[in-house]
Amino acid sequence: MQEPIPNSSENLDLSVSEEQTVKSRATLWRQLLIAVLALLIFIAALAASAYAGLYQGERDREVQRQATLQVHYDAGIVALNEGRFERASAEFSYILQIDPGYELAQHGLDEARARLVVKPTPTSEAAQSLAEQLLEQAQASYAEEDWVATARTLTQLRALDTGYEQEDVEEMLFTSLYNAGIAYLEEDSLEVGISYLDQAIALRPLDAEAVNRRNLAAHYLDALNYWGVDWELCISRFESLYANTPQYKDVTTRLYQAYLTYADFLADHGQMCPAELNYTQALRLFVDGTVEQKRASAAQICLIATPTPISGTVAILTPQPVLGFTQGRLAYPVYNNDTANYDVYALYADGRIIRAAANADQPWWERGTGRLVYRNRLSQGIGMVLPEEGVPLQLLAPTGQAWPTLSPDSLRMAYSALGEDGVWYITIANTNGSGEPQQLAPGWSPAWGPHGVLAYTGCDAQGCGIVLDNPDDGVPGTRLTNSDNDTAASWAPEGNLVAYMTNLTGNFDIFLLNPQGGVQQITSGQSQEGLPVWSPDGSRIGFVSDRDGSWAIYVMQLDGDNVQRIVDLGTTFPGWDNQRLSWAP
Repeated sequence: MQEPIPNSSENLDLSVSEEQTVKSRATLWRQLLIAVLALLIFIAALAASAYAGLYQGERDREVQRQATLQVHYDAGIVALNEGRFERASAEFSYILQIDPGYELAQHGLDEARARLVVKPTPTSEAAQSLAEQLLEQAQASYAEEDWVATARTLTQLRALDTGYEQEDVEEMLFTSLYNAGIAYLEEDSLEVGISYLDQAIALRPLDAEAVNRRNLAAHYLDALNYWGVDWELCISRFESLYANTPQYKDVTTRLYQAYLTYADFLADHGQMCPAELNYTQALRLFVDGTVEQKRASAAQICLIATPTPISGTVAILTPQPVLGFTQGRLAYPVYNNDTANYDVYALYADGRIIRAAANADQPWWERGTGRLVYRNRLSQGIGMVLPEEGVPLQLLAPTGQAWPTLSPDSLRMAYSALGEDGVWYITIANTNGSGEPQQLAPGWSPAWGPHGVLAYTGCDAQGCGIVLDNPDDGVPGTRLTNSDNDTAASWAPEGNLVAYMTNLTGNFDIFLLNPQGGVQQITSGQSQEGLPVWSPDGSRIGFVSDRDGSWAIYVMQLDGDNVQRIVDLGTTFPGWDNQRLSWAP
């Protein structure tokens, strides 16, 4: 049977219909894809806008915060000039609540409180004698143009007695602060120089040249504060300096490096147009072929590329500074309940805390380095460590040594060692291990002063107390106090005072001793206060106490005021009176 022949027109209509269906579907998919892409672009634009808003908001808040701090700092300085010391203290305290690491505010607070009227102590004869001796020392260092030593000594004097020879003291103090500030600025120690000049301003206005130098240094530091944190603000600050004083320090080079680094950062994150602008700005300062190639490449990509939002500027995370601790590094022992032994920790001014050595105590910083010597409680020998590296070095063989202290040049070490008769002896050995250790005298807890004199607790035929002894003069030491509980001697940075602790009142308190005679008690009460240690600038004293129900490290002024708790030590601190703190620049 013959099959029917298909209708050609029907087949043609069917093919056309299928083709139209395919085209319609393709069109629909294209429209859908375009809609999705549009939606994604819209979302990306919203995200970029939100990021930009958040980023700009953070920057605005930081700028406002810095402006607020500056307003209160300026108000504190004005109050100092006008003699409203309580108001000045309030302004600086407010700043430190917002930013505990604001070093200039801490210096201002210390000075403001030092100028408050101090009530005379009952031991007025001892205080008067000490004040007279401090003034004589200041006059001697003033004549030698040792401005830092003079300022430190006069600050100690004012902390003890604000009204003592006030006119002469303020005249000498202003001159010393002024000259020290200028000298530090010339040495590029800008923070210290600004601090000294601001203290001088509190006494009287500076001349125009000094004000200009102080402000230049402050603006330079302000620009550096944003280095690596916010390149736009950093560049803005350096551009302002460059426009007015391009020859100041390394402003031109710094601005060039800021432009270049920020341009590289932008280029790495696909922001070629702003990268080109910053490369161009860098090339206006210094011509460099490599930088020109980067600029040309960024410019070419900028013409055809669509910018993408960057993830933010590079953040530099720093530890949180400890309120009241703004300079140097402090080594201290902490009792470890798990090991039933002590460990030594190091606190730095930026807030870092490092466990420097395990099973160790009685630390002592080596002058001019970051190394620390200590007693190894397992071997009873002397160890040394660089806390940042944590690799210990055993210096002396285990023979029952304690209280290591280094000479000013670090070539020798003094320590206490038990003799065969069961008596502690001050012993001196070469740090490198050469030669034989030499016994100096019976005693314990030595501390080597900056001028080569040892302070320790020792006894003679008439009694016991703090002994001062130059180990190189062949002359026996001189005992200046009268109790074998007078211990933990600590030299002031200038070597003109010794702090120590004693329990003459039934509990330990802290006293100041002048090597020429004169003693002043600076703590009192029913709690234990001891292990004194001087801040690197000689204006404050650190110590341990159980005054708040548990053990902690505190800092205070030389008159015992403005006490601040900086480190908690816990409730267990066995044998604390045989420990030591060490505070170094």
